[in-house]
Amino acid sequence: MKKILTYSFALLAILLLGLLIQAKSSALYSEPVMRVEKAEADAATQTQKVTGELLNQSGSVTLETTYYENESVSPLYRTGDQLILQKMGNTWRVQALKRDGYVFILLGLFIFVMLSISGKKGLRALLGLVLNSTLLLLFLWINQQNGRLSLLFLMSIYTIIAVFLAMGTSYGFKKLDIRKVFGTLVSVFLAFTVCVVAMNFLKDEGLRYEEMQFITRPYRSVFLAGLLIGAIGASMDNVVTIISALDEIRAQNQQLPLKKLIQSGREIAQDTASSMINVLMFAYLSGAIPSFVFYMANGWIFSEVIGMHLSLEILRTLCGGFAIVLSVPAALFAFSMAEKMGRRRLR
Repeated sequence: MKKILTYSFALLAILLLGLLIQAKSSALYSEPVMRVEKAEADAATQTQKVTGELLNQSGSVTLETTYYENESVSPLYRTGDQLILQKMGNTWRVQALKRDGYVFILLGLFIFVMLSISGKKGLRALLGLVLNSTLLLLFLWINQQNGRLSLLFLMSIYTIIAVFLAMGTSYGFKKLDIRKVFGTLVSVFLAFTVCVVAMNFLKDEGLRYEEMQFITRPYRSVFLAGLLIGAIGASMDNVVTIISALDEIRAQNQQLPLKKLIQSGREIAQDTASSMINVLMFAYLSGAIPSFVFYMANGWIFSEVIGMHLSLEILRTLCGGFAIVLSVPAALFAFSMAEKMGRRRLR
């Protein structure tokens, strides 16, 4: 009963604090923030007239802006919305909707669920997520400050450090399992090499970088860097699953021959690899759904939209799939080598 009350209080606190942030955090913004008090839309011209009071400055604002039926770029504003504004001369322009309180609620619920289910392991996983995210931003900042350093080179270094960080925060740096680190890194870089060689051989034919048109850096290097990072999670998950399962089998039966253990690892991989590739495919393709729907709603042909927005996602899926498949022999090799070395020490 006490545990239920604690969880209920935590959920209520997250909800109330998020609503408080949404209502009162405008004072922390340097940009003008307005609460919409009146919004009138003209469907014929697809324009809307918005009137409201500034929350972090004095005065009221009336502005006119366009909106689109799909509301992906310029949505239809409603009474009670908070808008972040920008003044250009005598004209006010809407930069974005203010949603910080709602974002806080979503993040709070995510952390709450993870800690409730996983406990200390969930806390360590969150710590690893924060450290890896901070490290990634640091490497991107270094690349921005020094254009001579290749982004792909920096992301290769980041991949190695990120795997060590993820493993260390999840299982403890003192208990760092070199087998899992080795299997992950080998499968990631092998899969990435296969994809890069194929891209070079085919001269990127069929790949449409237009969806990356807002990037100011060379498209290909940015895409390859993302391809490398995207393969980490898929490979690491499969390597950890296989080696951990084999460790448990070994703990239950010390006399089981290594050959039988490797066979068991292959059977485990048959179940995990296919399902993980499906998960990877859905994860990548789901990211293209908003732009896919947007272009279809604006009269684009179905085949053109698929070629434009799914070519890169499909390649990301293939590279991640290669990493998952290659993680099986890499994990089994790392496990078998550790077993043989352990037996030699016992002798």
